[in-house]
Amino acid sequence: MRMVLFNKILIVLLILAGTSVFLSGANASENSCIDCHKTLTPFIEEQKRFNQIRIQHLERDASCSLECHEDRIRQLATANYQQWQESLHAVKGVTCEACHGGDPKQATKEKAHVNFKNNTDPQSPVYYTNVPKTCGKCHPKELDNFENSTHFKKLESLELAPTCTTCHHPHTFTVLNPEDFRNSCGNCHSVYKKVAPYDIPLKAEDMLRKVNKLKFNIENAREDIFWAKKNGTDVGQAEKYTDNALKTYQDLAPMWHEFNLTHFEDVIDSANAEIKKAEDIVKPKPLPTRTESAQVPGFIGLTGLISLIAVFYILRKK
Repeated sequence: MRMVLFNKILIVLLILAGTSVFLSGANASENSCIDCHKTLTPFIEEQKRFNQIRIQHLERDASCSLECHEDRIRQLATANYQQWQESLHAVKGVTCEACHGGDPKQATKEKAHVNFKNNTDPQSPVYYTNVPKTCGKCHPKELDNFENSTHFKKLESLELAPTCTTCHHPHTFTVLNPEDFRNSCGNCHSVYKKVAPYDIPLKAEDMLRKVNKLKFNIENAREDIFWAKKNGTDVGQAEKYTDNALKTYQDLAPMWHEFNLTHFEDVIDSANAEIKKAEDIVKPKPLPTRTESAQVPGFIGLTGLISLIAVFYILRKK
């Protein structure tokens, strides 16, 4: 009896909830994409359809779990906004239309979505083969390097290959840590997927650790230069070497997208060589300790030596 009553109450609640109105930007802010997507009601058309399924189940006293009919569309929409909100793109003011298109100044969904294309449409700016060009509008250096990669050549031939959002997950846009590359690159470069070289995940992880070590070396060198300058050392040339290493370090992020790990490692080694030259100036190696040469015996010493030999000879004769 209680279960029947509970089901009837739930049906009423679902019907009432399904009548909720989706206010598509009636009070749109300066960017209607953000204003709208952050307040998406759960009861869009797809959600209403799932509600009807629940109601039919409940009317038949069938066990119905809300999780069974979870509205994936609503879930993704709200999750995407939350992820974007915490990203560097949000901090920099890069909003939805920069990647997806649409008109953020329109207050209604229909007008805001004019010319908007789904990401499964080859004409969409976020279709997987178009993603590099879309990202390249703001990241031209990364795009230049990526276009020289094997990944890009495969992507152009419409094969399955990594694109920007393979590593920089959509809407979070985080930069991977070294340990993340073992799984990320390993999705393709593995004996199971038969994409060679198989050691790429470990090499990529190692390269990122070397980048972090280079940053540490640069910071140490700059600190040593600071104290050497305080002590009156001429650090002009050391500063030039360190600046060269810093410039190389700053160019590593775009260069990474070429995915030429051998060349990448050579560039890191050249930057570390610059740091060593700087350190040799501000922290020169101590000169080797001077060792006294053996003294040649004088006349007295030579006479004593001859006497000892003579005594030794006489004793043997006896």
